[in-house]
Amino acid sequence: MGTEIQQAEQAERDELLCELRECYGPDAVFRDGQEEAVLGILNGRRTLVVQKTGWGKSLVYFLATKMLRKRSDAVTLIISPLLALMNNQIESANRLGLQVKTINSENTEEWDEIFEAFQKHTLDALIISPERLANEDFKKMLTARRGADIGLFVVDEAHCISDWGHDFRPDYRRIVDIIQMLPSNIPVLATTATANNRVVSDIRKQLGDDLLISRGSLMRESLALQAIKLGSKEERLAWISEHIDSIPGSGIIYCRTVSDCQLVCRWLVAEGISAECYYAGVEKKEGKAKQEIIDRFMGNQIKALVATVAFGMGFDKPDISFVIHFQRPGNIVAYYQQIGRAGRAMDHAYAILLCGEEDDAISNYFINSAFPTEDQMNEIVKAVTDHPGLRLKEFERYVNMKATRIQKCVNYLMVNGDIYRDRNQYYKTPRAWQPDLEHCEEITGIRKAELRQMNDFSNLTGCYMEYIARFLDDAQADRCGKCANCLGHPLFSEEVSREKVAQAQQFIRSSFNVIEPRKVWPAGVRVDGRNVIEEADQCGEGRVLSNYGDAGWGMLVQEGKYRQNHFGSQLVDASCELLKDYVRENEIRWVTNISSRRRPDLVRDFAKALAEKLGLEYADVIRKTENARCQKELNTSILQFENADSSFEAEYALEGNVLLVDDMVDSRWTLTVCGYKLRKKGSGKVFPFALANTADRNGDE
Repeated sequence: MGTEIQQAEQAERDELLCELRECYGPDAVFRDGQEEAVLGILNGRRTLVVQKTGWGKSLVYFLATKMLRKRSDAVTLIISPLLALMNNQIESANRLGLQVKTINSENTEEWDEIFEAFQKHTLDALIISPERLANEDFKKMLTARRGADIGLFVVDEAHCISDWGHDFRPDYRRIVDIIQMLPSNIPVLATTATANNRVVSDIRKQLGDDLLISRGSLMRESLALQAIKLGSKEERLAWISEHIDSIPGSGIIYCRTVSDCQLVCRWLVAEGISAECYYAGVEKKEGKAKQEIIDRFMGNQIKALVATVAFGMGFDKPDISFVIHFQRPGNIVAYYQQIGRAGRAMDHAYAILLCGEEDDAISNYFINSAFPTEDQMNEIVKAVTDHPGLRLKEFERYVNMKATRIQKCVNYLMVNGDIYRDRNQYYKTPRAWQPDLEHCEEITGIRKAELRQMNDFSNLTGCYMEYIARFLDDAQADRCGKCANCLGHPLFSEEVSREKVAQAQQFIRSSFNVIEPRKVWPAGVRVDGRNVIEEADQCGEGRVLSNYGDAGWGMLVQEGKYRQNHFGSQLVDASCELLKDYVRENEIRWVTNISSRRRPDLVRDFAKALAEKLGLEYADVIRKTENARCQKELNTSILQFENADSSFEAEYALEGNVLLVDDMVDSRWTLTVCGYKLRKKGSGKVFPFALANTADRNGDE
């Protein structure tokens, strides 16, 4: 009997190897752990694969799918977090001759056809996002036949299931509900490259104690690491421009904020280095299609892709030769995941960590905003209780939170079973609302500890890669022999020339942001009977001198506003230099300003001095009312609009185009409303100008 079992197992192994070589060539062999993971799935086991990026986790579930489809017509269902990852997986599946489809936001017109193919079992695999499990119709389809349509259930990036994972997502909790519904004979595969023992233990608890774990070394032999402390942005810009050309090939520069992405990219281009930006809203802000940017990077047409974490999972470029971090990431696991983009099919690649003064402030912002607070969740629960049937956008009238924060709270409460959605309207469930504050505080404490560990990493004297591998509980962690600390000397000089630093500082000071005009009023608001702002009443494209608190003019703005209570002549001169051609090109004839009641002279005095320097007439025409709230306390468009609308009046206007001056710009509603009121009083076109931009200064993807 034992011999027969052994023969059957060997026959199965032979068949697997045959399938592998048919797709990848006659010399193809499995990497350590791949064959065992596939066999576990074929034997109906629930399996967790913890292997480094590029190991071939998708091969495991697609090869298993091919074998399972020979046994039955049931379909593999894959939960994947990102569209880019979905597209990359489909390419992998095609190599194995599999018919795979995805349901995502970009193919809504194909959904019905894909659903039908899934139910008829004409697909080999279907890839969906975890958010799709919130769709009641889809959930009913899965539960109606108790998973009879599913032959293999795959959870990609499984660390997202765990509260303790570096990238926990509430929507992933729905996955566990589906898994618990599945019959025990349906295999489940969870994959990740970033799970330490605590995360593995949590996943085991959710998927079952009888979990087969395939765990390999997370050491990345091709990577050479170095951490370099350069406090100011101008020093880091200078370092990049002085050293990037000495690294062969192309790579990624990671930034924590969109504004830094834009700054670094502009600097590189000005230095004659080919670069592109990539972040969540790049198409809207840069006017370039994401795919066009990715195609240029994948085709080695640019030296550096300057990106936020929006560029991550799902982009498989094997010849990335460097990853440079413009700031420290918030934790070791995120850092490991990001540097893992480099050196996948190369013997040698570089990971350079630049450490700056603002790193901890950005990280703390992300940590403190990771989980909804008790007050925020109370506001959402109260709003949906007092106004049952609210649509998502309508929360903004009753809840003073940014739209992204409202979405996060709503998702958390839905997954937790405290509210539910019916036809895009939200209602309170019968269960009593009780926040699990202790749990949230525990996770926040872990995140802060992880930040301290990231700081320790940047001060390390031992092997960088060994430190990371030990943090991830890799039993095979060892000295890499390639990093700066192992070698005993820097991979790259940590010095930057004073001349280049001075150039970078001047560049930062000469850079400016654009204030895009708003073209519609907030949802549900009608002015003059319309939600669209008439083109004649829209502001022109405005200008911003700096990012608040940034190197260059941003620091002077901060000091002038909160320490000196005066914007000095340097800011007047810099603004004049920025605006002189702009004023001439737009035929601006006069200047006015928006002042606060608390410090009415601050912006007024600056606007007067600027008008004199530009040779324009100044008129103080905008009055602020007594009972106005501070605009920066408000977070939704509807509240910001209503506050600005009730706070400001244009008493009169001069003829001709006008420069409308404010110290800060964030939501743009104050400038939009005041610009509209100036037009109604008979002014020409209104062109906004602000000394500093405060939008997204703490962090944005």
